[in-house]
Amino acid sequence: METQETQDSVVLKATVEQGENRYVVRIDDLDLEGVGETLEAAQDDLIQIMRAWIETHDGTNSLSKVMANAGYPGVDEETELQLEFVEAALSADGE
Repeated sequence: METQETQDSVVLKATVEQGENRYVVRIDDLDLEGVGETLEAAQDDLIQIMRAWIETHDGTNSLSKVMANAGYPGVDEETELQLEFVEAALSADGE
């Protein structure tokens, strides 16, 4: 059995898109997204969705496998997951 080094922390990047009357914030690697009428609402929605997603994998030993399949090897339940928002797709009048 191959031993894999555990990572202390991993930064997950969420892209921000502004559409008509809404914002969509998504982590493509994990197929998670939040939606809101404001940027802050969409970010908060994604944070809540991500927390619920982590809780579903917490204690089941499935987090490591799901994260490895998404391109994040070495993640376990002790790894700190950090969420970073990338706002490159926003228009000049966006938040």
